[in-house]
Amino acid sequence: MSVLESDVEFYGSANMPDVDGATTGGALDTTKLIFFNDITPTGTCDYVSSSASDTAAILTATGRDGTGVIQTEAKTLTGTTVVAGAQSFERLLKGVATGTAAVGDVAILSHTKVISAHTAQAGAAASGAVAASITLQAGDGASVAVGQIIRITNNLPVGVNFQLKRIIRISGDIAYVNGAWSTVPTSSSTYDIHQGMLFEKTPNIVKEIRRPFYNVASDFPGGSTRIFYEKIFAVNNNTATALTAALIIKQVDPSSGTLDFALCTALNDTATAANRQTAPTGVGSYSSGVAPQTIAVPAPQNLPSGAAPNAAGAQGVWLRLTLTAGLAAAKTTFTMRATGQTT
Repeated sequence: MSVLESDVEFYGSANMPDVDGATTGGALDTTKLIFFNDITPTGTCDYVSSSASDTAAILTATGRDGTGVIQTEAKTLTGTTVVAGAQSFERLLKGVATGTAAVGDVAILSHTKVISAHTAQAGAAASGAVAASITLQAGDGASVAVGQIIRITNNLPVGVNFQLKRIIRISGDIAYVNGAWSTVPTSSSTYDIHQGMLFEKTPNIVKEIRRPFYNVASDFPGGSTRIFYEKIFAVNNNTATALTAALIIKQVDPSSGTLDFALCTALNDTATAANRQTAPTGVGSYSSGVAPQTIAVPAPQNLPSGAAPNAAGAQGVWLRLTLTAGLAAAKTTFTMRATGQTT
């Protein structure tokens, strides 16, 4: 059985503080999913589930408003009926799911849609090493991006309606998604596409989605350069097949090289650092320069298989963000990937 693209996830660590003075890092936490994408334009969010049963789950969005102030909004879900938010966000920093555990996939979606009410050409279940997919309306592939969320908006075929999937790769008009369809879309299925955060329920329930380096800031002009560290994990959730000759890649970094990374020298590393400005131990050399940057997973160079979510084969990754004094605030993002060989 081959490793699917959707089998490999980037999760958080046990300690991912919102302030500089607290312990950071530690063991893998598969209830935290790392969010590498942005939201634009500035606007409100919608809150929704793929299941009509989710009427007691609560989603809380935290982000910056148009003036840069951090704001928070919490909404109780009403199943598959969209709950409209009122708080305007310029960017999302964190999402948290509380209340009754969700039955379906739940999401915080940009109210402004990337694409609205388009019709698919086809859909496909996962096959071999190829993830499940949907073939978008002709030309839509050029308008969407990895990390955006597809919401099915009709019930053709029966059972397809309200499914929520995150795009993990785009090839032409084919969007490959993060997990199996419960009902595969067809040329009769319609969809919207949003920016936002998707709280997946398989292979485990995700309770928190966050942007690394929450609320960090540069020193005042004339002050000191500040270096911040944040720990995440690359995990292969395939239950039978290892991803061999594995590489961790910083694929895209619009910040022009202010963010580098290093790999923990052993799998399943649980080390912490005293705070976000203390360099961690037990890591290899940091990458340098602009993207793409690639580091091979330490010997035996694989992300092993295991029971999903796979806590037995997690490769720790320390991110390092360097902010020079007086550096202006910037709205950027970056993309991390894991690649390798499979059978």
